[in-house]
Amino acid sequence: MNKTVISCITLTILTNSPVALSNDQGFGNYTPIKKCFMGDGQYAVTSVGTITYEMRRALHKKGWNLSGIVLNADKKNKVKNMYPKEEYIEMVDENGLENDIFGFLIPDKQLNKTSPLRIIPFKSVHTFKNDTQLITNKGFLDKDLERKYFGKDGKKYEKELPQTQALANEEIFGDYYVYTITIELDRLGVLEVKDGKYLAPNERIYMDKNIRKKALKDILDVICNFTRTIKHQTVLLKPLAVFGGAFESVIPYFWNDVDMDRDNNLILDNVVETINSYDLKKENTIAVYSNRVKTKFVEIVSKEDKELISKGYPVKEINNLLKKIDIDENNKWYLTEKEDKNE
Repeated sequence: MNKTVISCITLTILTNSPVALSNDQGFGNYTPIKKCFMGDGQYAVTSVGTITYEMRRALHKKGWNLSGIVLNADKKNKVKNMYPKEEYIEMVDENGLENDIFGFLIPDKQLNKTSPLRIIPFKSVHTFKNDTQLITNKGFLDKDLERKYFGKDGKKYEKELPQTQALANEEIFGDYYVYTITIELDRLGVLEVKDGKYLAPNERIYMDKNIRKKALKDILDVICNFTRTIKHQTVLLKPLAVFGGAFESVIPYFWNDVDMDRDNNLILDNVVETINSYDLKKENTIAVYSNRVKTKFVEIVSKEDKELISKGYPVKEINNLLKKIDIDENNKWYLTEKEDKNE
């Protein structure tokens, strides 16, 4: 087996959702979806906080102990900010994983760790079309349900019931979404602060190898089974296409390579261009799409280039990549490769 030292895993994932994945701050009885403006229109997006919230929730279900939180309140008991209790950022066992993975900031002591998880949040593939729906309370006003009705004074409501009552207007949008998560492996499971002081790079304390490997496994498992609960709906955002891999440099190579035409054909030219431009080795790279996704090439015509991307099982390929990753005695992550018998 050959071993290649790696420093990151990056995954750019195409998924889809029947509902918008994040709502913006509403006003009155109108709820808009969270959007960003690009050159060709508005796109539905989420924040980084949305992703980290869902990941923390999923990791907690996997048994992760989350950090104790300090609520910094003023004399009127109004919480001004919140941050992890300092002892939790210096733990080198499983109890320290949340702050290690997601980073932290303790403003009073000016201590922080930038998250080893680098996230480019969900963005819809197509532009938002300004669709809305009306939310009503008709289910509460159906006479066949034989409810009893009361006024706000608690007495029986004697007037004629309304046929329906409008509660709110909300924007709706289902689409394909793309997001990228890049994991900086050399800072995963690494204590960077001790006794309230930053540690020099050669003094940093590493968590046990098994803890670090399990943390990576759990993170990738959460990504493969990523769910979002919003508006009384839980959506499994399963990977329909994955472009990424394990590399020496911490670079999200494929973050802007996912493009679809109006007929929802996934255009693969950009992915091929990235693989060839950066000379990414096949053994390190995942470039796979599900049978559920229609694909096309626009300008790429050579057989060799087309074979850089394959039809298959995105989740399976992520798990296969994980099986090839380990940590050596110097706390370096590496990828095992099968030796070419023809060499």
